[in-house]
Amino acid sequence: MEGAVILKGLGLLTFGALFVWFGIDGWRHRREERINLIEAAILKAGNEDKPLPFNRWDRMMAYVQPVLMLIFGPLMILGGVAVLSLLGE
Repeated sequence: MEGAVILKGLGLLTFGALFVWFGIDGWRHRREERINLIEAAILKAGNEDKPLPFNRWDRMMAYVQPVLMLIFGPLMILGGVAVLSLLGE
């Protein structure tokens, strides 16, 4: 039972650190027009040269996603620390 709790605590710590990292990286590059791997594969399969231009939703999400990651990342880290600290009792 304790092994599963330790694994959950370490998982929260890991994903929290990843969220913080991606949040910082996303905030630094929020003004760049980037496409994800899935969209790139679809464009390559369809012999397209350029992706569709960004719309309002895409530009808004470029600001919202890093902020949410920077909010939930530290919360996940705090939760992981709390779970691991409760094991000592």
